Amino acid sequence: MADRHKFGVKKEPVVPQVPRGVVGRRVAEAVTEDISRHLDPVLFEDLKDAALSQNPEASRRAIKAALADGIRPEDLADFYIPALARDMGDMWCVDQLGFAGVTIGVSRLQAMMRALGPNWASDSATENENASILLIVPQEVYHTLGAIVLSSQLRRKGFSVKLVLGGKPEDIANRLSHTKFDAVFISSSAGETLESLRHIIDVIRTSYKDPCPIVVGGSILDVEKTDDVTALTGANYATKRPDEALRLCGLQQTEQNKAHAKGGT
Repeated sequence: MADRHKFGVKKEPVVPQVPRGVVGRRVAEAVTEDISRHLDPVLFEDLKDAALSQNPEASRRAIKAALADGIRPEDLADFYIPALARDMGDMWCVDQLGFAGVTIGVSRLQAMMRALGPNWASDSATENENASILLIVPQEVYHTLGAIVLSSQLRRKGFSVKLVLGGKPEDIANRLSHTKFDAVFISSSAGETLESLRHIIDVIRTSYKDPCPIVVGGSILDVEKTDDVTALTGANYATKRPDEALRLCGLQQTEQNKAHAKGGT
């Protein structure tokens, strides 16, 4: 059971409370628009309490309890954790949660991701075995949870993913000079400028001799048109949907990918 002592949060249920079942349980609508399936409201509240608890061990215990109840780790990673992050952001916007609470809560969500599986948290694919993707969160972009969730999704599909958080241009150039990639994904926030993105993409183009597709995603696409992003930054594509990004780059999940993905879960 999660610790109910949280960071000055006024508790308001996200969805109506109903008893939790293991199979065929009643669920409430997902919090984020990109999540099409439904969430168990009681589990959602348990995980939220754990993420906002003053006890750092509460998150680990909540994840273990959810897994013991038969919740799929993929569902926790792909649906519950992103929904919790959005909910914390909404609470901050209406002054129900302070900036420190959001920061700590999101860090706890990242800890939940790591607890779900070491193969999702780091790249275990060998060189030349799987298609390789460089996933960049630019310098001074502090919302990294989305990229962490994306990297876990791609790894479970069998792709090799090198994740660079807070990537400075020199770090990106160094990574590109040592490893061959089949695509570069850039996770950009709504607060980032197209000029700063263009600079990063210029570094990628000049540092990497073998041309590969560059895709921009993230919340920047909530405030900028897709055509403007590609035209003004030099990116090949812009999309918030991972499957579409893979398709645009010609990266399909092969039988070898699928075998690797099964081994990672």
